[in-house]
Amino acid sequence: MLTPAMKLPLNQDAKLEALTDAFPFPRHHHAIDSKETSIVSLSLSGERGEPLYCEKCRTVKPERTHHCRECNRCAPKMDHHCIWINGCVDESNYRHFFLFVFYVAAYACWVDINAAPMLFTNIAQQIGGSITLDFCWKAYKVYLASIYHLWRNVGWMIVNRKWVPLLTGVEGLGLEGISVHWYSVTVLGFLFGLTLLGFTGVHFYYITRNKTSIEHVASRPTYIRVDFDKSGNNYEIIPIDPKTNLYDRGFYKNWCSVMGSNPFTCLCKVYHDSHLL
Repeated sequence: MLTPAMKLPLNQDAKLEALTDAFPFPRHHHAIDSKETSIVSLSLSGERGEPLYCEKCRTVKPERTHHCRECNRCAPKMDHHCIWINGCVDESNYRHFFLFVFYVAAYACWVDINAAPMLFTNIAQQIGGSITLDFCWKAYKVYLASIYHLWRNVGWMIVNRKWVPLLTGVEGLGLEGISVHWYSVTVLGFLFGLTLLGFTGVHFYYITRNKTSIEHVASRPTYIRVDFDKSGNNYEIIPIDPKTNLYDRGFYKNWCSVMGSNPFTCLCKVYHDSHLL
C-alpha cells in the first residue's frame, strides 16, 4: 500500500474530489451513488488494476520492487546492481553504499590534496624553475605507461605465479628522489576523487528526493488503484506521469528515511532508524 506521507493528495482521509482536481479520474468501475464516499485503500497496480506481478519470480511484488537479472531475485527499492560489491544496491544496504562512496571520494581527495603540493614543490626545486607544459606532457605519458605496465605485470604474475614490482618497466622523469609512485598516486587520487564526488552528488540528490536510479530514468506510466470499499469490485485506475515522484516527503524526511534522524551521527552510524522507513 502507498504510505500516507506522500506528495500526492492520496491518504486515508482523502476525498474523491481531491483526486479529481489533481489527476484524470475516469469513472467506469461500478460508480458509487453516495456523495460521501471515502477511499478505503490505495495501491500501485497494472494498467487494468491487477496487482504488480513478477514473471520471473512468479509472485506478486510490492511497490518499488524490481527484478535483478544478475541476482535472479526481486529487490525492494532497488537502485542498481553493483559489480564492485557483487550484489544489488537496494533498501537493505543503500545507506552503507552511499557512505562507502562518500568516504572513498573524501579519502581520494585527501590523498591528492596532501600529495600534489609536495610533488609539485619537489619537481619545481629539481628542475630549477616553474613547471612547464612540456614537462606536464612528459609526466602524462609516464602516467599512461604506468597504467599499462601495472596491468601487464599483474597478468604476468597470474600466469607465472611469481612476484614482480607492479611498475616494472616504467621509465621515470629523470628526477632524483621522486618515485614514480608519487605521480601515480597524485593522478589516481585526482581521477578517483573527481569521479566519486560526482557519483556521491548524484546519490545525494536521489536520497533527498526519495527516488532510485531506476525510478529516475523510468519512462513507463504508473497506475494507482483506488478502492472505495473492500469488495474489490468498486475501484478506479489513475494513470500517473512517470516524472511524478510519488514518494517525495520533503528534503528532511527523505534524508532521514535513509540516513537516520540524528544530524550529528548520520554519517557515522552503521544502522538507521527503521521506524522512519
